[in-house]
Amino acid sequence: MLRKKTNGVAKGPRAGSLLSSLAAKTLDRRQFLTTSGVAVGGLAALSLTSGRVEAAAPETGGGEVVVKKSVCTHCSVGCTVEAEVQNGVWTGQEPGWDSPFNLGAHCAKGASVREHAHGE
Repeated sequence: MLRKKTNGVAKGPRAGSLLSSLAAKTLDRRQFLTTSGVAVGGLAALSLTSGRVEAAAPETGGGEVVVKKSVCTHCSVGCTVEAEVQNGVWTGQEPGWDSPFNLGAHCAKGASVREHAHGE
């Protein structure tokens, strides 16, 4: 920061200035990462103590579960998926055991079919 000239010479920054004291310190990579980690850890600890999460009570008597056969939508193989539907909501799934393609197993993509249908 430039200062006003006095007697033809510009004054340097004041010794008591906060910015000058910060600029005078050198900070290597290890010190930066350590102080950053401590700061972020402290903020995370403060956010964890602000509230508690309580377990949701399971609902009972939700209705009849209907198993519907469907086809996996992730690729063109055509594996069978047996969807468990309760009150019109897809609540679970199992692989089709009688399918000649997947032979009663899910691939990684097929296991996420329900999440794909209900996800964001």
